[in-house]
Amino acid sequence: MRVVSSAGPLIHLARAGYFDLPRILFRRVLVPPGVYEAVVVRGRGQDGATETAEAGWIVRRRPRRGELVTALGAFLGRGEAEAIALAAQREGTLLLMDEAQGRRVAARLGVEVKGTLGLLLDGCRAGHVPDLEAAIGRMRDRGSWVGDDLVSAVLAAAKQVGPGR
Repeated sequence: MRVVSSAGPLIHLARAGYFDLPRILFRRVLVPPGVYEAVVVRGRGQDGATETAEAGWIVRRRPRRGELVTALGAFLGRGEAEAIALAAQREGTLLLMDEAQGRRVAARLGVEVKGTLGLLLDGCRAGHVPDLEAAIGRMRDRGSWVGDDLVSAVLAAAKQVGPGR
């Protein structure tokens, strides 16, 4: 499966202690230049910057549809616009994105979207995240905002799976 990531999941997964989870689940992740710049260049010294710069499984790729990036850039950040455009280039691509407006736009374009908590839940179900609650707690402790209702729903979904919460 082809996977494209925006900045948020890279940062939040680093905070959770599971930065390598996309590599484990998908082998390779594409990021557009705007995402790389936001995480590595402008985010230098912040969570996810060094991990992203050093991850051989993260591949930088420029979206081909510049007109779509320009149109989306009217109401989204550069990284989100480029990530959506890159994901929309090929059917069946999964977009990793947390930003609500970007998720809605991507869905309207027919792009499948998954957020950080969805990835952590998948990792939990696959046995790669043994304590989902602790991972979410680390994210929150390091500055990631996640609504209580969403956390409760994700933890409830994990309990339906059994051990590995």
